[in-house]
Amino acid sequence: MRRKILQCAVAAAFLSAVAAPVFASPAWAADFLITTEEYPPYNMTYNGEITGIATDLVKAMFDKAGVAYKIDMLPWNRAIHLAQTQKNVCVYSTTETEERKPLFAWVGPLAENNWVLFGRADAGAVGALEEVRGKSIGGYSGDAISLFLEKEGHKVEAAPRDDLNVPKLINGRIDYWATGSELGPYLAQQQGAAGAVKPLLTFKKTVLSLACHPDSDPADLAKLRAALAGLRTK
Repeated sequence: MRRKILQCAVAAAFLSAVAAPVFASPAWAADFLITTEEYPPYNMTYNGEITGIATDLVKAMFDKAGVAYKIDMLPWNRAIHLAQTQKNVCVYSTTETEERKPLFAWVGPLAENNWVLFGRADAGAVGALEEVRGKSIGGYSGDAISLFLEKEGHKVEAAPRDDLNVPKLINGRIDYWATGSELGPYLAQQQGAAGAVKPLLTFKKTVLSLACHPDSDPADLAKLRAALAGLRTK
């Protein structure tokens, strides 16, 4: 699956050679406003440009479908709120959960994203989430992983940004850290802490998709789904 995602990303580099025009918000002239957050390596800002594995695929998908768009980088709670409340607004990379599925019109998947429990380098083995019940687990506000753990009765300490959990874990302010399988190592490496944390348990397998307001233009959504399917066959 990872190889396929990367292949799509390469295709995207060619298909999105011409950058999407910038429009004023909220009265954007594009057909769709696309919101996202800093969630590397899927969506992130690099040298002032919104990029990443999922971003390249989203851009290629919209270009192939011939649907005009604008992408805004926002805090997660703001990004998903706009897609929940405004027609023709979509948000990515959004984890498809049972609770969220009826709330959006979905285009995906864009990527796989397994949920992993990380610990300090000297942490003992963990065989199941039940073994860490009562321990503090770092997460971040509004994230699907944190919401899942809270629903399961775990003690979650939600930070405003996931990168803040790296020093919290290393310094013993939290016992564990729950995040994405790709994001965790990336954030640790960015902070020079790659050897200080380690994965302990993959506790859920999920996919990331584009989540759109349910009243968004159905014809455009159909074009986007067909475009994504076409990109995946290359």
